[in-house]
Amino acid sequence: MLITKQEMSDHHRRMIRYSVDHMRFLEEQIEQLDQDIAARIREAGLEPQWQLLQSVPGAQQTSAAAILAETGTDMTQFSSQKHISSWAGICPGNNRSAGKNRSSHTTGGNRWLRGTLTECAWAAAAKKNCFIKDKFWRITTKSGGKKAPAVVGIAHTLLILIYQALSTGQPYRDKRVPVLDQRQKERLIRHHIRRLGKLGVAVSAPRPAPQQPTHLPPAT
Repeated sequence: MLITKQEMSDHHRRMIRYSVDHMRFLEEQIEQLDQDIAARIREAGLEPQWQLLQSVPGAQQTSAAAILAETGTDMTQFSSQKHISSWAGICPGNNRSAGKNRSSHTTGGNRWLRGTLTECAWAAAAKKNCFIKDKFWRITTKSGGKKAPAVVGIAHTLLILIYQALSTGQPYRDKRVPVLDQRQKERLIRHHIRRLGKLGVAVSAPRPAPQQPTHLPPAT
């Protein structure tokens, strides 16, 4: 039942005030915890590595701290990028047939790290002027519009970038967005036309421009 301004009693106002005060209390507690975590990281001398992780797309202070807590700073404990990917549980099997990606299941791995990387993957996929956003939609298109395989793929990419940053001590440098070839462009166009069709928007694919005849000079 919707309560109008005229119907709101003192009791309703008091309950709303209690709710707002409780939300404010939780926000203050979260902010205090974030400050405590940052202080512990600095006391442990891990702020340089913490800053390195924040250079990776999608990783911010909270997620970078969570990743650091799970992986540590010494990447020599992992023999390779494949090793850390398998350990984290974001190394799906390859299941392709006729050029299409089918369902691929990840291993168990470290569920806390995998969950953090998944959140970072969603954030990175929405970042403008980043090659990861384009990669996310390429995988989604190849997977028939399913975003779950793309999220796993992006999470795997982010973990590799994290591994490289902590191994080399160098922050991530943004790559240029790769230029799509004609076949990739046409595939993306077909994918978005199908998506619009499901929403009830009829769109016809543009016809390729006719090639202009080439006039060769007469032979001499």
